[in-house]
Amino acid sequence: MWSRILFWLLASGGCAAFLWLVVVRAAFQIAGERCPFALAWLVEHPIRRRYLRHVLDRVGILAGERVLELGPGPGAFTIEAAHRVGLAGTLVTVDVEPRMIAAVEKKVCAAGLSNVQMHVASADQLPLEDASIDRAFLITVLPEVTDRPRALAELRRVLKAGGVLSVTEEFLDPHYPRMQRTLLWAEAAGFRLVQRHGNWWVYTLNFST
Repeated sequence: MWSRILFWLLASGGCAAFLWLVVVRAAFQIAGERCPFALAWLVEHPIRRRYLRHVLDRVGILAGERVLELGPGPGAFTIEAAHRVGLAGTLVTVDVEPRMIAAVEKKVCAAGLSNVQMHVASADQLPLEDASIDRAFLITVLPEVTDRPRALAELRRVLKAGGVLSVTEEFLDPHYPRMQRTLLWAEAAGFRLVQRHGNWWVYTLNFST
């Protein structure tokens, strides 16, 4: 009986992996490099949320900080991040897709939060002042950015001296880059690696300006 259960679990996992790596990848390519809104529900799937449950711990958000969440999607991590900055801090969310920001706004209103600012804008034209952010984090977003060097330059512009850029990538993402590639992207933009978390499955790299 246990062998049958194990076989079923492996088969189910294989089907899920096939769906994500083949069908979802094709959908991403059709929509362009960004996650299409129609697939936003996958970002908040309980299985994904479980294996990414420690991501914000790795990002290291502190109470009172002004934090930028670039590419929040439908807001899978927004509410928790807003609670972490607290009433003395501010969470700024920026996404190029208006429907994603609308989904974030709906969650923020339902949670009764007043410390979240939302903007529809591209990563290479952030609607923020110079040196106005303590910490910026991107979760499976950086590979989807069309003009990556310009976006990283924008992140350097808005981060304060000594500010933190946190980049998280996961293997199941259709645009998954290896850790070394992400490191090269950030270092080419002038960032310096200060912390490394995780492994090939899910990793987080924290950089300083």
